[in-house]
Amino acid sequence: MPETILQVYPSMGDEEEMLKRRPIGRDNEAYQHMLEGLVEVCKAADELGYWGITHVEHHMHSEGMEISPAPLLLNVYLASFTKRLRHGQLGLVLPAHDPIRLAEEIAIADHMLKGRLFVGMARGYQARWQNILCQRFGVTSTASDQSEADQRNRLLFNENFKIMKAAWANDLFTYDGPTYQVPYPHEGIENWPPTETITGKYGVPGEVDEAGTVKGVGVVPRPYSEPHPQMFQAFGASPGTLQWCGEENVTPTILMGSMTKLKQLCEIYVQGAESRGRHPKFGEGIGVCRTFYIFENGTSDDEVRARIRQSVERYEAPVWQGWYQQFGFMEGARLDDEEGPVPKPGEHLADRLINSGLLIGGTVDQVKRQVEDFLGQLPIDYFVWLFHWGMIPRDEGLRMLDLYANEIMPEFGMSTAGVPA
Repeated sequence: MPETILQVYPSMGDEEEMLKRRPIGRDNEAYQHMLEGLVEVCKAADELGYWGITHVEHHMHSEGMEISPAPLLLNVYLASFTKRLRHGQLGLVLPAHDPIRLAEEIAIADHMLKGRLFVGMARGYQARWQNILCQRFGVTSTASDQSEADQRNRLLFNENFKIMKAAWANDLFTYDGPTYQVPYPHEGIENWPPTETITGKYGVPGEVDEAGTVKGVGVVPRPYSEPHPQMFQAFGASPGTLQWCGEENVTPTILMGSMTKLKQLCEIYVQGAESRGRHPKFGEGIGVCRTFYIFENGTSDDEVRARIRQSVERYEAPVWQGWYQQFGFMEGARLDDEEGPVPKPGEHLADRLINSGLLIGGTVDQVKRQVEDFLGQLPIDYFVWLFHWGMIPRDEGLRMLDLYANEIMPEFGMSTAGVPA
Protein backbone atom coordinates (compact mmCIF):
# COMPACT_ATOMS: atom_id res chain seq x y z
CA MET A 1 0.00 0.00 0.00
CA PRO A 2 1.17 3.57 -0.58
CA GLU A 3 3.37 5.65 1.67
CA THR A 4 2.91 9.40 2.08
CA ILE A 5 5.56 12.05 1.50
CA LEU A 6 4.98 15.63 2.61
CA GLN A 7 6.13 18.19 0.03
CA VAL A 8 6.98 21.33 2.02
CA TYR A 9 8.61 24.10 -0.02
CA PRO A 10 9.23 25.78 2.61
CA SER A 11 7.39 29.11 2.85
CA MET A 12 8.06 32.00 5.20
CA GLY A 13 4.48 33.15 5.66
CA ASP A 14 1.12 33.74 4.05
CA GLU A 15 0.43 36.60 1.65
CA GLU A 16 -0.33 39.06 4.44
CA GLU A 17 3.02 38.32 6.09
CA MET A 18 4.84 38.39 2.75
CA LEU A 19 3.50 41.88 2.07
CA LYS A 20 4.09 43.21 5.57
CA ARG A 21 7.72 42.02 5.70
CA ARG A 22 8.62 42.57 2.05
CA PRO A 23 11.11 41.27 1.02
CA ILE A 24 10.47 38.55 3.56
CA GLY A 25 13.06 36.28 1.96
CA ARG A 26 15.81 38.49 3.42
CA ASP A 27 14.19 38.83 6.83
CA ASN A 28 16.32 36.97 9.38
CA GLU A 29 13.63 36.86 12.03
CA ALA A 30 11.18 35.38 9.54
CA TYR A 31 13.77 32.82 8.42
CA GLN A 32 14.41 31.69 11.99
CA HIS A 33 10.65 31.39 12.52
CA MET A 34 10.44 29.29 9.34
CA LEU A 35 13.16 26.94 10.61
CA GLU A 36 11.34 26.54 13.91
CA GLY A 37 8.17 25.69 12.03
CA LEU A 38 9.96 23.11 9.89
CA VAL A 39 11.36 21.43 12.99
CA GLU A 40 7.84 21.27 14.44
CA VAL A 41 6.26 19.77 11.34
CA CYS A 42 9.10 17.25 10.96
CA LYS A 43 8.73 16.10 14.56
CA ALA A 44 4.98 15.72 14.05
CA ALA A 45 5.42 13.79 10.80
CA ASP A 46 8.03 11.56 12.45
CA GLU A 47 5.79 10.72 15.38
CA LEU A 48 2.72 10.18 13.18
CA GLY A 49 4.43 7.71 10.85
CA TYR A 50 4.75 9.60 7.58
CA TRP A 51 7.30 8.06 5.20
CA GLY A 52 9.16 11.23 4.30
CA ILE A 53 9.32 14.97 3.92
CA THR A 54 10.85 16.82 1.00
CA HIS A 55 11.80 20.31 -0.12
CA VAL A 56 12.61 21.95 -3.43
CA GLU A 57 15.81 23.49 -4.74
CA HIS A 58 15.19 27.10 -5.72
CA HIS A 59 17.31 30.20 -5.26
CA MET A 60 16.80 33.95 -4.89
CA HIS A 61 13.18 33.72 -3.71
CA SER A 62 12.90 37.17 -2.17
CA GLU A 63 9.10 36.72 -2.07
CA GLY A 64 9.46 33.98 0.55
CA MET A 65 7.43 31.18 -1.04
CA GLU A 66 10.20 28.66 -1.76
CA ILE A 67 13.11 29.38 0.57
CA SER A 68 15.23 26.31 -0.09
CA PRO A 69 18.49 27.15 -1.88
CA ALA A 70 20.35 24.30 -0.10
CA PRO A 71 17.89 21.44 0.48
CA LEU A 72 20.58 18.93 1.47
CA LEU A 73 21.57 21.22 4.34
CA LEU A 74 17.93 21.39 5.38
CA ASN A 75 17.71 17.60 5.18
CA VAL A 76 20.70 17.14 7.48
CA TYR A 77 19.54 19.79 9.94
CA LEU A 78 15.94 18.62 10.16
CA ALA A 79 16.89 14.94 10.36
CA SER A 80 18.68 15.71 13.62
CA PHE A 81 15.22 16.20 15.16
CA THR A 82 13.67 12.97 13.81
CA LYS A 83 14.23 9.25 14.28
CA ARG A 84 12.35 7.44 11.52
CA LEU A 85 11.24 10.05 9.00
CA ARG A 86 13.06 10.10 5.67
CA HIS A 87 14.28 13.42 4.29
CA GLY A 88 14.75 14.39 0.66
CA GLN A 89 14.32 16.90 -2.12
CA LEU A 90 11.96 17.23 -5.10
CA GLY A 91 14.25 18.00 -6.45
CA LEU A 92 17.90 18.87 -6.88
CA VAL A 93 18.32 20.64 -10.22
CA LEU A 94 21.01 18.48 -11.78
CA PRO A 95 22.10 20.83 -14.61
CA ALA A 96 22.91 23.44 -11.96
CA HIS A 97 25.56 21.31 -10.25
CA ASP A 98 28.92 19.74 -10.87
CA PRO A 99 27.95 16.04 -10.82
CA ILE A 100 30.92 14.77 -8.79
CA ARG A 101 30.55 17.51 -6.21
CA LEU A 102 26.85 16.70 -5.90
CA ALA A 103 27.53 12.96 -5.69
CA GLU A 104 29.92 13.63 -2.79
CA GLU A 105 27.47 15.87 -0.94
CA ILE A 106 24.62 13.38 -1.35
CA ALA A 107 26.83 10.55 -0.08
CA ILE A 108 27.88 12.56 2.97
CA ALA A 109 24.28 13.49 3.77
CA ASP A 110 23.30 9.83 3.35
CA HIS A 111 25.91 8.88 5.94
CA MET A 112 24.78 11.59 8.32
CA LEU A 113 21.19 10.34 8.04
CA LYS A 114 22.26 6.66 8.05
CA GLY A 115 20.06 5.75 5.13
CA ARG A 116 17.14 8.07 5.80
CA LEU A 117 17.95 10.22 2.76
CA PHE A 118 16.16 10.05 -0.57
CA VAL A 119 17.17 12.01 -3.64
CA GLY A 120 14.86 13.81 -6.03
CA MET A 121 16.01 15.27 -9.31
CA ALA A 122 14.74 17.99 -11.63
CA ARG A 123 15.82 19.76 -14.82
CA GLY A 124 14.83 23.26 -13.67
CA TYR A 125 12.25 25.70 -14.97
CA GLN A 126 12.92 29.03 -13.19
CA ALA A 127 15.03 31.30 -15.40
CA ARG A 128 15.55 33.95 -12.73
CA TRP A 129 18.01 31.83 -10.82
CA GLN A 130 18.96 29.01 -13.18
CA ASN A 131 20.16 31.26 -15.98
CA ILE A 132 22.45 33.03 -13.51
CA LEU A 133 23.79 30.05 -11.54
CA CYS A 134 24.22 27.87 -14.62
CA GLN A 135 25.93 30.37 -16.92
CA ARG A 136 29.29 28.62 -16.58
CA PHE A 137 27.67 25.32 -17.61
CA GLY A 138 26.12 26.90 -20.70
CA VAL A 139 22.62 25.83 -19.67
CA THR A 140 19.40 27.65 -18.84
CA SER A 141 15.97 26.85 -17.49
CA THR A 142 13.66 25.23 -19.97
CA ALA A 143 10.25 23.98 -20.92
CA SER A 144 9.91 20.57 -22.57
CA ASP A 145 9.64 22.12 -26.03
CA GLN A 146 12.49 20.37 -27.90
CA SER A 147 14.23 23.73 -28.36
CA GLU A 148 18.01 24.06 -28.41
CA ALA A 149 17.93 25.21 -24.77
CA ASP A 150 15.72 22.25 -23.86
CA GLN A 151 18.09 19.80 -25.56
CA ARG A 152 21.12 21.30 -23.81
CA ASN A 153 19.36 21.14 -20.44
CA ARG A 154 18.32 17.53 -21.01
CA LEU A 155 21.86 16.61 -22.10
CA LEU A 156 23.36 17.90 -18.86
CA PHE A 157 20.61 16.35 -16.75
CA ASN A 158 21.10 12.90 -18.28
CA GLU A 159 24.89 13.12 -18.24
CA ASN A 160 25.08 14.33 -14.65
CA PHE A 161 22.74 11.55 -13.54
CA LYS A 162 24.91 8.98 -15.31
CA ILE A 163 28.10 10.41 -13.78
CA MET A 164 26.67 10.43 -10.26
CA LYS A 165 25.56 6.80 -10.42
CA ALA A 166 28.89 5.67 -11.88
CA ALA A 167 30.85 7.65 -9.30
CA TRP A 168 28.92 5.94 -6.50
CA ALA A 169 29.26 2.47 -8.03
CA ASN A 170 32.92 2.30 -9.05
CA ASP A 171 36.01 2.42 -6.88
CA LEU A 172 37.98 3.63 -9.90
CA PHE A 173 35.94 6.08 -11.90
CA THR A 174 36.70 7.32 -15.41
CA TYR A 175 34.37 9.03 -17.83
CA ASP A 176 34.51 10.52 -21.30
CA GLY A 177 31.28 12.27 -22.29
CA PRO A 178 29.98 15.17 -24.34
CA THR A 179 30.49 17.82 -21.64
CA TYR A 180 32.57 16.15 -18.91
CA GLN A 181 35.74 14.07 -18.60
CA VAL A 182 37.34 12.20 -15.72
CA PRO A 183 40.26 12.69 -15.52
CA TYR A 184 40.66 15.96 -17.36
CA PRO A 185 42.33 15.87 -19.79
CA HIS A 186 41.03 12.37 -20.33
CA GLU A 187 44.41 10.90 -21.26
CA GLY A 188 45.55 11.70 -17.72
CA ILE A 189 46.79 14.34 -15.29
CA GLU A 190 50.56 14.20 -15.33
CA ASN A 191 53.09 14.59 -12.54
CA TRP A 192 50.95 13.80 -9.49
CA PRO A 193 53.48 14.56 -6.70
CA PRO A 194 52.57 11.93 -4.05
CA THR A 195 52.43 9.03 -6.53
CA GLU A 196 55.05 6.93 -4.77
CA THR A 197 54.58 8.10 -1.21
CA ILE A 198 50.80 7.98 -0.81
CA THR A 199 48.51 7.40 -3.83
CA GLY A 200 50.45 4.49 -5.34
CA LYS A 201 50.43 2.73 -1.96
CA TYR A 202 47.03 3.56 -0.53
CA GLY A 203 44.81 4.93 -3.30
CA VAL A 204 42.49 3.02 -5.59
CA PRO A 205 44.50 0.53 -7.67
CA GLY A 206 44.93 2.03 -11.13
CA GLU A 207 44.24 5.57 -9.97
CA VAL A 208 47.77 6.63 -10.86
CA ASP A 209 50.29 4.89 -13.12
CA GLU A 210 53.99 4.35 -12.55
CA ALA A 211 54.81 7.56 -14.39
CA GLY A 212 52.75 9.57 -11.91
CA THR A 213 49.81 10.20 -14.24
CA VAL A 214 46.32 10.22 -12.74
CA LYS A 215 44.25 7.81 -14.85
CA GLY A 216 41.05 7.81 -12.79
CA VAL A 217 39.65 8.87 -9.42
CA GLY A 218 37.88 7.40 -6.44
CA VAL A 219 34.87 9.54 -5.44
CA VAL A 220 34.50 9.45 -1.67
CA PRO A 221 32.68 8.54 0.40
CA ARG A 222 30.48 5.83 -1.05
CA PRO A 223 26.83 6.31 -0.11
CA TYR A 224 25.66 4.75 3.14
CA SER A 225 22.73 3.20 1.25
CA GLU A 226 23.38 0.39 -1.21
CA PRO A 227 23.85 1.07 -4.04
CA HIS A 228 22.68 4.65 -3.40
CA PRO A 229 19.72 6.50 -1.85
CA GLN A 230 16.32 5.93 -3.44
CA MET A 231 15.93 8.18 -6.47
CA PHE A 232 12.85 10.25 -7.37
CA GLN A 233 12.03 12.57 -10.26
CA ALA A 234 10.26 15.81 -9.43
CA PHE A 235 6.78 16.48 -10.82
CA GLY A 236 7.20 14.76 -14.17
CA ALA A 237 4.16 14.51 -16.42
CA SER A 238 5.55 13.96 -19.92
CA PRO A 239 5.75 10.61 -21.73
CA GLY A 240 9.50 11.03 -22.21
CA THR A 241 10.07 11.58 -18.50
CA LEU A 242 8.01 8.52 -17.53
CA GLN A 243 9.84 6.39 -20.11
CA TRP A 244 13.19 7.53 -18.66
CA CYS A 245 12.06 6.90 -15.08
CA GLY A 246 11.04 3.37 -15.98
CA GLU A 247 14.34 2.71 -17.73
CA GLU A 248 16.42 4.08 -14.85
CA ASN A 249 14.33 2.72 -11.94
CA VAL A 250 13.58 6.24 -10.74
CA THR A 251 10.29 6.96 -8.96
CA PRO A 252 8.35 9.70 -10.76
CA THR A 253 6.16 12.06 -8.73
CA ILE A 254 3.47 12.97 -11.23
CA LEU A 255 1.61 16.28 -11.07
CA MET A 256 -1.51 15.26 -13.01
CA GLY A 257 -5.17 15.18 -12.04
CA SER A 258 -6.73 13.12 -14.84
CA MET A 259 -6.90 9.42 -13.99
CA THR A 260 -6.97 8.60 -17.70
CA LYS A 261 -3.71 10.46 -18.29
CA LEU A 262 -2.15 9.05 -15.12
CA LYS A 263 -2.85 5.51 -16.31
CA GLN A 264 -1.34 6.27 -19.71
CA LEU A 265 1.81 7.65 -18.08
CA CYS A 266 2.08 4.62 -15.80
CA GLU A 267 1.84 2.31 -18.80
CA ILE A 268 4.74 4.20 -20.37
CA TYR A 269 6.73 3.80 -17.14
CA VAL A 270 6.15 0.03 -17.25
CA GLN A 271 7.29 -0.08 -20.89
CA GLY A 272 10.46 1.76 -19.97
CA ALA A 273 11.13 -0.62 -17.10
CA GLU A 274 10.52 -3.70 -19.23
CA SER A 275 12.97 -2.41 -21.84
CA ARG A 276 15.65 -2.78 -19.12
CA GLY A 277 14.51 -6.17 -17.85
CA ARG A 278 12.38 -5.02 -14.92
CA HIS A 279 8.73 -6.03 -14.65
CA PRO A 280 6.95 -3.77 -12.14
CA LYS A 281 3.26 -4.21 -11.47
CA PHE A 282 0.98 -1.47 -12.73
CA GLY A 283 1.40 1.48 -10.33
CA GLU A 284 4.50 0.05 -8.66
CA GLY A 285 7.31 2.58 -8.35
CA ILE A 286 4.95 5.51 -8.99
CA GLY A 287 4.31 8.65 -6.92
CA VAL A 288 1.37 10.99 -7.53
CA CYS A 289 0.99 14.54 -6.21
CA ARG A 290 -2.20 15.47 -4.40
CA THR A 291 -3.47 18.11 -1.97
CA PHE A 292 -5.55 16.92 0.98
CA TYR A 293 -8.06 18.76 3.18
CA ILE A 294 -9.49 16.59 5.94
CA PHE A 295 -12.17 17.41 8.51
CA GLU A 296 -13.74 15.49 11.36
CA ASN A 297 -16.66 13.17 10.66
CA GLY A 298 -19.92 14.91 11.41
CA THR A 299 -18.91 18.10 9.60
CA SER A 300 -21.80 18.98 7.30
CA ASP A 301 -21.37 18.97 3.54
CA ASP A 302 -22.06 22.70 3.42
CA GLU A 303 -19.40 23.41 6.03
CA VAL A 304 -16.88 21.13 4.30
CA ARG A 305 -17.47 22.93 1.01
CA ALA A 306 -17.18 26.36 2.63
CA ARG A 307 -14.01 25.48 4.53
CA ILE A 308 -12.31 23.97 1.49
CA ARG A 309 -13.13 27.01 -0.62
CA GLN A 310 -11.87 29.35 2.09
CA SER A 311 -8.66 27.32 2.52
CA VAL A 312 -8.05 27.22 -1.22
CA GLU A 313 -8.51 30.98 -1.47
CA ARG A 314 -6.08 31.64 1.39
CA TYR A 315 -3.45 28.89 1.12
CA GLU A 316 -3.71 27.30 -2.34
CA ALA A 317 -4.42 30.23 -4.64
CA PRO A 318 -1.08 31.98 -3.99
CA VAL A 319 0.69 28.79 -5.05
CA TRP A 320 -1.54 27.46 -7.82
CA GLN A 321 -2.60 30.74 -9.43
CA GLY A 322 0.14 33.07 -8.23
CA TRP A 323 2.95 30.65 -9.07
CA TYR A 324 2.09 27.34 -10.78
CA GLN A 325 -0.22 28.87 -13.34
CA GLN A 326 2.41 31.40 -14.35
CA PHE A 327 4.77 28.55 -15.27
CA GLY A 328 2.19 26.38 -17.02
CA PHE A 329 1.67 23.84 -14.23
CA MET A 330 -2.10 24.30 -14.22
CA GLU A 331 -2.05 21.97 -17.23
CA GLY A 332 -2.03 19.22 -14.64
CA ALA A 333 -5.58 20.27 -13.77
CA ARG A 334 -6.86 20.03 -17.34
CA LEU A 335 -9.83 17.70 -17.76
CA ASP A 336 -9.90 14.96 -20.38
CA ASP A 337 -10.57 16.34 -23.89
CA GLU A 338 -10.80 19.90 -22.51
CA GLU A 339 -9.70 22.87 -24.56
CA GLY A 340 -9.18 26.49 -23.63
CA PRO A 341 -7.79 28.11 -20.49
CA VAL A 342 -7.43 26.28 -17.19
CA PRO A 343 -9.20 27.18 -15.01
CA LYS A 344 -12.11 28.55 -17.01
CA PRO A 345 -12.92 32.26 -16.63
CA GLY A 346 -14.91 32.71 -13.43
CA GLU A 347 -14.27 29.14 -12.25
CA HIS A 348 -13.37 28.85 -8.57
CA LEU A 349 -9.94 27.31 -8.05
CA ALA A 350 -11.37 24.89 -5.47
CA ASP A 351 -13.83 23.52 -8.01
CA ARG A 352 -11.05 23.05 -10.56
CA LEU A 353 -8.73 21.27 -8.13
CA ILE A 354 -11.51 18.98 -6.89
CA ASN A 355 -13.01 18.20 -10.30
CA SER A 356 -9.60 17.47 -11.81
CA GLY A 357 -8.74 15.13 -8.94
CA LEU A 358 -5.77 17.14 -7.69
CA LEU A 359 -7.51 17.94 -4.38
CA ILE A 360 -8.88 15.17 -2.19
CA GLY A 361 -11.02 16.71 0.50
CA GLY A 362 -13.90 16.18 2.90
CA THR A 363 -14.63 14.46 6.16
CA VAL A 364 -12.50 11.51 7.23
CA ASP A 365 -14.98 9.03 5.73
CA GLN A 366 -15.31 11.03 2.51
CA VAL A 367 -11.54 11.17 2.10
CA LYS A 368 -11.32 7.43 2.76
CA ARG A 369 -13.75 6.76 -0.06
CA GLN A 370 -11.86 9.04 -2.43
CA VAL A 371 -8.52 7.42 -1.60
CA GLU A 372 -10.07 3.96 -1.95
CA ASP A 373 -11.46 4.86 -5.37
CA PHE A 374 -8.09 6.24 -6.48
CA LEU A 375 -6.11 3.21 -5.34
CA GLY A 376 -8.67 0.86 -6.82
CA GLN A 377 -7.89 2.35 -10.21
CA LEU A 378 -4.20 3.04 -9.74
CA PRO A 379 -2.36 1.22 -6.90
CA ILE A 380 0.60 3.58 -6.58
CA ASP A 381 3.48 3.41 -4.11
CA TYR A 382 3.50 7.07 -2.95
CA PHE A 383 1.15 9.95 -2.40
CA VAL A 384 3.08 13.23 -2.44
CA TRP A 385 0.99 15.63 -0.34
CA LEU A 386 1.49 19.22 -1.53
CA PHE A 387 1.42 20.61 1.99
CA HIS A 388 1.82 24.38 2.15
CA TRP A 389 3.17 24.59 5.67
CA GLY A 390 4.01 28.19 6.45
CA MET A 391 0.87 29.39 4.69
CA ILE A 392 -1.57 27.05 6.42
CA PRO A 393 -1.98 28.07 10.08
CA ARG A 394 -0.06 25.86 12.47
CA ASP A 395 -3.00 24.32 14.36
CA GLU A 396 -5.00 23.67 11.21
CA GLY A 397 -2.07 22.02 9.48
CA LEU A 398 -1.15 19.81 12.43
CA ARG A 399 -4.76 18.74 12.89
CA MET A 400 -5.02 17.58 9.28
CA LEU A 401 -1.73 15.69 9.56
CA ASP A 402 -3.08 13.97 12.65
CA LEU A 403 -6.41 13.03 11.04
CA TYR A 404 -4.69 11.66 7.94
CA ALA A 405 -2.18 9.62 9.95
CA ASN A 406 -4.59 8.20 12.50
CA GLU A 407 -7.73 7.82 10.41
CA ILE A 408 -6.69 7.45 6.76
CA MET A 409 -3.30 5.72 6.79
CA PRO A 410 -4.35 2.69 8.87
CA GLU A 411 -7.34 2.11 6.59
CA PHE A 412 -5.03 1.46 3.65
CA GLY A 413 -2.15 -0.28 5.37
CA MET A 414 0.20 2.66 5.09
CA SER A 415 3.09 1.72 7.34
CA THR A 416 5.20 3.85 9.62
CA ALA A 417 8.35 5.42 8.30
CA GLY A 418 10.12 2.13 7.73
CA VAL A 419 13.64 2.91 8.98
CA PRO A 420 14.33 1.52 12.46
CA ALA A 421 14.94 4.10 15.16
